[in-house]
Amino acid sequence: MKISIQEKSEKEIYIDMDVTDMTLLHPLVEELVKDKNVDIAEYKIGHPELDKAILHVRMKSGKPETAIKKATKTIVDSFNDLKNGFEKKL
Repeated sequence: MKISIQEKSEKEIYIDMDVTDMTLLHPLVEELVKDKNVDIAEYKIGHPELDKAILHVRMKSGKPETAIKKATKTIVDSFNDLKNGFEKKL
C-alpha cells in the first residue's frame, strides 16, 4: 500500500492512501475517534479507479502522527489476539 502525506501541519494531517474501499480505513478512524486528543478523524474515498482515499486527522492536542501510530498498534494487537484465539481453538 502506498501512503503519502498530502498536507501536514502541527495539529493536522491529510494522507493519500491507495485503497479502494473502507476495509482498512473504517477501523482506523473508529480507533482514532476514541482518542480524547483527536478533534477530527475521517476519510474520503472518491471514485475507486480514479481517486486515492484521503485520511484526515486533526488534533486538539498532540501530533496526528502519534495518534495514527497508536491507533494502528491497537488495531494490530486486536487482530493478533483474534488470530491467537482462533489458533488455540482450531
